[in-house]
Amino acid sequence: MRRLLSILCMVLPLLACAAESESLEVFALTPLQIGPHTIEVQLADTPEKRAQGLMYQQSAEPGMLLVYSRPTAMALWMANTAMALDVAYIGPDWTIVQLAQLQPFDETPVPSPGPVVAALEMPLGWFAQHGIAVGQSVRLNPSAH
Repeated sequence: MRRLLSILCMVLPLLACAAESESLEVFALTPLQIGPHTIEVQLADTPEKRAQGLMYQQSAEPGMLLVYSRPTAMALWMANTAMALDVAYIGPDWTIVQLAQLQPFDETPVPSPGPVVAALEMPLGWFAQHGIAVGQSVRLNPSAH
């Protein structure tokens, strides 16, 4: 009996991890123009994908765009997210209305300054390295326009 309990104690955490990984969302890549740069980012366009975001991923590359069908107030936090991020809140006119930095595992909500249509999460320092600032325009699927 003791041996059976030992085996169960070792196997149950593995089963929990397997069940968790099976329920993780898969993200398609989509082109995005931000300022003068065209990049591909992961697209989170459903409630399930937005809720998961970059949680459990090992890298913030290539970035994540959380997009809504209509403007909404939102807040981001870093539950189960091991890397530091830059976030750009994108207003209804598809311009950047706020830039913020998020620290690993910090569950303090960082709210948007008002209703937004999207939030772009990138590796910490990405916006500064690429000269991205508040007021710059963002275009989803730029080749389709």
